Amino acid sequence: MEKVLMVGTGDVGSHILEFIARDENSLEWIVGDIDESKAKYLCNNASIGAAHHGKYPVFHPEKIDLFNIEKTAELIKKEKPAAIINCTVLHTWHLIRQLPEKVYARISSAGLGAWLPCQLALGLNLAKAIKESGEKPYFINTSLSCLTNPVMGKIGLAPTIGIGNVDLIAPAVISYLSQETGVHRSLIDIRLVCHHQHWVYPREAGYQPGAPYFLKIMINDEVVTNQFNTDKVMFDAVKMYPEGIAFTTVSASSAIKNLKAMVFDEGLSTHSPGPNGLPGGYPVVLDSRGAEVNLPNEISLEDAIKMNEESGRLDSIQEIKSDGTVVFTEYAYQIMKETLGFDCQSFKPDESKDLAYEQIALFKELVKKYVN
Repeated sequence: MEKVLMVGTGDVGSHILEFIARDENSLEWIVGDIDESKAKYLCNNASIGAAHHGKYPVFHPEKIDLFNIEKTAELIKKEKPAAIINCTVLHTWHLIRQLPEKVYARISSAGLGAWLPCQLALGLNLAKAIKESGEKPYFINTSLSCLTNPVMGKIGLAPTIGIGNVDLIAPAVISYLSQETGVHRSLIDIRLVCHHQHWVYPREAGYQPGAPYFLKIMINDEVVTNQFNTDKVMFDAVKMYPEGIAFTTVSASSAIKNLKAMVFDEGLSTHSPGPNGLPGGYPVVLDSRGAEVNLPNEISLEDAIKMNEESGRLDSIQEIKSDGTVVFTEYAYQIMKETLGFDCQSFKPDESKDLAYEQIALFKELVKKYVN
């Protein structure tokens, strides 16, 4: 029985447990969290619910502290999981919604990438532990993989694939086109290159329009892209989702799909962000070899990468240098300095932990100021 190690039992991680518990598969799950009791109770909940469907998943809750790279590496070496899923993050993006509307909107306009230290720190440590273990599992990173995967990729620690982002947008585009045309979803196919920015622009305050993307639409195997206003399709498709974080169930489905495609060598054509450390999202094929970008003839990989890097500049990140140094855009730097007191124009990957704790402390002080 193949093993999967999942670290982190927050919104996405807990949904993964509930879904996989009811799924047809032969996987054994090691479920890690800094809070072992939380992992245990969530495993219990998923297992009990699965019993209603005649399913009996194998879950092993485990305390895992990703700041202890050596111990994490020892666990990976001992268990030899076929795949590892990172569902950890130090600061969840939606916490800024606690703030008054004007303050939230101002911070939101900096972009989620402005919080990249919080998104990167734990996943980076897990990547280091994987390397130290000497094992070669598929590494699925769920934490802002449009931006964190390329940082890790620059320093030789690239995850195999991400989840969500383009893989939230692509199925929504197909659903939107189906509803608009009356054509069954199964007869609609697309190829989409786009960045996380396209997900947040229609949903969060202050994001700038104009990020580039590539969208090819096919119905009954006929290319019909020019029959649609693709800007409207991209925007309206994302607006199909409810407000808030209900979409994390779709993110969990994305993770499970990607996991099974690789572990069970499905040769699945799909969409996903951050394949092998690339920025942004792409059409990909997932099989036992991992992830391979699967672009149509109309766009080159070089152009797709440039497109996603340009989009990243509308999501806080001016540049990711060859040594992994992250350079914030000037607007993101100024907004975070003005609203939060976070004075950082660039950082190296190994500085992400200390900077993340600084961001978290400054955010808590801001919340105290506005929230009773």
